[in-house]
Amino acid sequence: MKDYKELIRERRQEKGISQNQLAKMVGISQPYMNQIETGVRNPTLPTLMKICEILEISLFGQEETNS
Repeated sequence: MKDYKELIRERRQEKGISQNQLAKMVGISQPYMNQIETGVRNPTLPTLMKICEILEISLFGQEETNS
């Protein structure tokens, strides 16, 4: 299973969103977003939840379904 930083980076790229765009949507700086994706820093739970909401990633690592 992929870790959260890989999932975030892959999903962000699939959606055609830059790190800067995602950072603005989440309300964090682009350098902090980069540090999250590279594993230098761990996001707070509220930040991680916001990223997952925007990128439609389940906190449990499974893709969301629209059923």
